[in-house]
Amino acid sequence: PRSMAAEGATEHDVLCSQIDDELRSYLRCVDQFQTAHAEVVAGCRSGVLDLARARKSMGNMGTGVSQLQYPARMKATRVIDVDPESSKLLELKFKSNQEGGYAGKQDIQPVSPSNESDPIRWFGVLVPSHLRTSQQSFIRGLQSVVEASKAVVEMKMHYQRYVELLAQKEGAALKGAAALSDAAPPS
Repeated sequence: PRSMAAEGATEHDVLCSQIDDELRSYLRCVDQFQTAHAEVVAGCRSGVLDLARARKSMGNMGTGVSQLQYPARMKATRVIDVDPESSKLLELKFKSNQEGGYAGKQDIQPVSPSNESDPIRWFGVLVPSHLRTSQQSFIRGLQSVVEASKAVVEMKMHYQRYVELLAQKEGAALKGAAALSDAAPPS
């Protein structure tokens, strides 16, 4: 009976250690999410402010920098790719099609500035620096959205594993209590 109790305590200790590890991982993901969320907010705030400054410095041409007056040919140059078979949960990708349209999964490349045609050129050759800064702020914000999404997915995985381990621990505790009550002499 003494060896069974020591073995049960070891299994219990292992489960408690695994539960602690999952909780630590979960809290790390929460921290990553909060950091990424703050970066999204800062990037969007900075991007909107710089866009307003660019519109002001462009004068009459600045009215062409609004959501209602973008050129019709303007398409998204970055997409979020979700590949369940990949080791990466989410990844920011660049559309390689020159027209900006999406012709299929084979046209998506990882983000790299070298193969990118810059949409800022649509607003002229000499654009205000605030327009470029705004673009970079929004790109940073989009990358932070991807990081926040990854953190949420990982948080869900760690929480699910935590619940499973907690159920195992409770099941082991019930088995141990039943074994002790069976081994106890009747009174």
